[in-house]
Amino acid sequence: MSSPPARSPSAPPSRPRVVIVGANFAGLAAAQHLGRDCEVTVLDRSPWFEWLPNVHELLSGVKRPRDLRLPRARLVARAGHRFVRAEVRHVDARRRRVVTATGRQFEFDACIVAVGGVGETFGVRGVARHALGFKSVDECAAIGRRLGELSRRPGLASVVIVGGGFEGVEALGEVLRRERGRAKLEVTVVEAGSRLLPGLPARIDAVVRAHGADLGVRFMIGSRVTAVTPRRVCLQSGEKLRSDLTIWTGGVAPPPLLHECGLAPKPGQWAPVKRTLQSRRFDHVFVIGDAAGLPRGLSKQAYHALDMGKCAAENVVRLLAGRRLRQFVPAPKPMLITFGDLDTFLVAGGTALASPALAVLKESVYQLTMAQLDPPLASAPLRDARKRLGRAAQRLVLPAVRSRAP
Repeated sequence: MSSPPARSPSAPPSRPRVVIVGANFAGLAAAQHLGRDCEVTVLDRSPWFEWLPNVHELLSGVKRPRDLRLPRARLVARAGHRFVRAEVRHVDARRRRVVTATGRQFEFDACIVAVGGVGETFGVRGVARHALGFKSVDECAAIGRRLGELSRRPGLASVVIVGGGFEGVEALGEVLRRERGRAKLEVTVVEAGSRLLPGLPARIDAVVRAHGADLGVRFMIGSRVTAVTPRRVCLQSGEKLRSDLTIWTGGVAPPPLLHECGLAPKPGQWAPVKRTLQSRRFDHVFVIGDAAGLPRGLSKQAYHALDMGKCAAENVVRLLAGRRLRQFVPAPKPMLITFGDLDTFLVAGGTALASPALAVLKESVYQLTMAQLDPPLASAPLRDARKRLGRAAQRLVLPAVRSRAP
């Protein structure tokens, strides 16, 4: 195990330097669990933390961009640390420094890399130019605006959702929440696999397809996309689907930075880590969240990222103190998947429950965790929390009550 770089005997005592690269769920959790006995710098190119588990609700207007964003500078400052808005160009683990795109350098005794992932296109031609992604608030807000344009346009409009995983199913649910009953909207879901939501109980696939069939949704299962054009989605079978809006939910891929920094052995690979979340190449670098290639595969969910951030923070302190590190043990937690206002699925192991009322549970997780990340103790966080609660009551709770009233 490598030790922190030696300091001059004449130098005044100083706190160990920790640099965190990336400030979404994992990186932010690490920052909030590191005490002020460390000199912590958090780097990210965006000023906003984004709550991505509910980003699909931007499509229907249930949420607005500001509902899903918190200022990173405020969250990091509350933990007693420094936030720097910058794009990281290189993590030089050997020289123990992080270099930004503008050439600024931040030296560290320990580094936590939490850079997440990027959209996976599988090399399909035209995706970047002609499809809208599903990986950020800006992308999903753009989909919502495009749906609004199509709803105001005369004539038939076609929407194609590529991907039948979590994102694809939740995107479909919000499109239907917003547009169902509009006879001139045609919706198609294209999935390369043998069913929707692979890896989850098959009952959910059947329920989603039944809901969709009742509302005229076309499901093309076992179909691969070969190209996307401004008005078409081309399939391997040779069929070309008309598309006025193509929503691409093709999964997540490792960012190039992981390989460029030597944390991942090959391009397109996640950074291999030990059970302690340390890089397999550099003991003083921890990789967490989506970027981490764990010894055993783990679904890339926000609750796992939060737990990894906490574990990495504790292990950084242990490493710097020369103590034994603890292993990260994923906690078994249920998963919630919403399908607009038509249904919500609670999945625990091989068991699945379905009920529209479960949407309240997912909304509660969102409200409570946002309040934990940004406690409403000062005027700005309190104002933001009130707006989130008020909007939830207006757009989710009241419509649900009215729809079930006799």
